[in-house]
Amino acid sequence: MPMERKSVEPLAAVTAPSRVAAKHQSLLHFVGQAPWSDAALLARVRDWVLPRIEQRGPIRAWIVDDTGFPKKGKHSVGVARQYCGQLGK
Repeated sequence: MPMERKSVEPLAAVTAPSRVAAKHQSLLHFVGQAPWSDAALLARVRDWVLPRIEQRGPIRAWIVDDTGFPKKGKHSVGVARQYCGQLGK
């Protein structure tokens, strides 16, 4: 979805603009309480991604990096400045 922020509230606003509060609550329930397996989801993603990667040739190495995103603003409550790999600082 083309959105600036992809947290639960903006997703609710985009997917159900006439009932944002109800959609927000249902998305929170899905993420936090519903019985879904992160291991099963990651396995499905792997099964979808690996064949596409291997089309270019054998996998010789894995590079694992953080998934940090640059933050907007200058203040975060209760935390020190964090390293962000995208910015290199």
